[in-house]
Amino acid sequence: MSPLTGFIIVLIAITFQFTLYTIKRLQEPLDPSLITSQTDSKINEIKSSYWKNAEITNGRLAMIGLLVLVVNYGFFGWIIPGFI
Repeated sequence: MSPLTGFIIVLIAITFQFTLYTIKRLQEPLDPSLITSQTDSKINEIKSSYWKNAEITNGRLAMIGLLVLVVNYGFFGWIIPGFI
């Protein structure tokens, strides 16, 4: 196995772990037992924390995407192989 293949496998594994973490974080505030058993103020607090978590996760994924683009450009000289 070449070093490039190993590096690609590591990138895929890290991306998979971040994806699982993101899905878990975005599903936590949507637990139905929390919504039905709480008051209106508590529901609003849960909704606001959902959007805060969503924005933080979106920012983290954008940074990961930018890092992948920079690494790809460094290795191959193309941002999107075959196009740019």
